[in-house]
Amino acid sequence: MKVSDLIELLEGMDPDADVFIMAQPNWPFEHSLSGVCQRSDFTEPDDCDDDEDEVEEAPRGRDRWGASESQLPSNDVFLIEGSQLRYGNKNAWDAT
Repeated sequence: MKVSDLIELLEGMDPDADVFIMAQPNWPFEHSLSGVCQRSDFTEPDDCDDDEDEVEEAPRGRDRWGASESQLPSNDVFLIEGSQLRYGNKNAWDAT
């Protein structure tokens, strides 16, 4: 999901409503949201990139599990999970 997609989805929502994260579809829990940040907020630039030819870029839009931290976009956005509040509902995944 892109930030623009999330903004579009939220436009029709009540701006005074609380925001939660629903996690684990097989055993759902509701979590509070403690904040929002982007990757550059918690990573440091790689100071030892003397030979930049050795660094392969991770393909955009593909699985990035094998990518090193320096290969990941610094502008990726993270919704940071707060506290686990209560059991969730499996139907939430069908509602998206």
